[in-house]
Amino acid sequence: MAYPFEEDFASGIPSGFASIGGSGGVTVTWNETQQAADLDFTVSQSFWRMLAAQESDDFWFEMDAEILASSQTLPQYGFWLWTGVGSHEGHRLCTVSYSWEHSQWNSGGTEDEAGQTSSGDSSWAAVGVRRTLRIDVKRGPSEIWQFRIRADGEIICDIIKRQFTTFLPCIFGRGITLRVHRVAGGTPSVLSEAVPAHRRLPIALAQRVLVPENAAALRYGHRGLRPLLGKRNHYYHGDHRIAGTVKHRVKGVIADEPLQRRVLLIDQATYVVVRETWSDASTGAYSFDHIDPVPHYLVIAFDHARQHRAVIADNLRAQPMTESQP
Repeated sequence: MAYPFEEDFASGIPSGFASIGGSGGVTVTWNETQQAADLDFTVSQSFWRMLAAQESDDFWFEMDAEILASSQTLPQYGFWLWTGVGSHEGHRLCTVSYSWEHSQWNSGGTEDEAGQTSSGDSSWAAVGVRRTLRIDVKRGPSEIWQFRIRADGEIICDIIKRQFTTFLPCIFGRGITLRVHRVAGGTPSVLSEAVPAHRRLPIALAQRVLVPENAAALRYGHRGLRPLLGKRNHYYHGDHRIAGTVKHRVKGVIADEPLQRRVLLIDQATYVVVRETWSDASTGAYSFDHIDPVPHYLVIAFDHARQHRAVIADNLRAQPMTESQP
């Protein structure tokens, strides 16, 4: 089977369309009444793999799937990008505990990289829910891949990982029964933009972020960090904003006391420091303007006076800039 492909299972599951992969714990049946493929997954690490050509460049894959049953309170399903080597080698991206999780597996079925939860929301995943899930895959230099996941057209998360050269799209599930109404795939992906430069840096440099003490210091200027922040500023540019206030609750006083504190804006998926600023001394207000709306962000306010612990707000999404906002 070659790209592009699309199947709605109106007359059955075509011979040679897909096969069972991973640990093999999948039972596949055609539901003639619903004109769909019913996939019953055990609690093993198994997937239903599309027998399309291995892709070594940009591609996309999507499935229209309905959760019929789940042995777990929070259903676990999503994508497995199999390399074609061994039983499991590749990337698993799936719903776990109200979020999306990425983990990397070797050919023997061992999780090489422990599950790392991204900021993508999956609180909607429940029995009876039907969603069209899509993953766009883009290859950058040095085997760096960008994965973007959407649910019913809404961007859920972006994940950047380095490893492997080719992928075959697969449907993953664990302790769940899925009714798949349609699957499709094609080339290229919608991720036409280049992978941000700061994400192509060596790991040691890309992870050089401000530690709390230095972040709270006045006029702190690490000679290696400042140019890096400049690049991050450029690649996270957009027409959205995240704004808030830093305040201290005083016992016995109704109104909170505004504070001037250093505030960091962080990409929650990669822990990259995107911007930094100081909150206003009289109002406690801060604002990160002209930022990209796609990532989920983490905001941390540090107390350089060392009287209070850092305050953290996570899973933030930037809002469109308007004249009414600060």
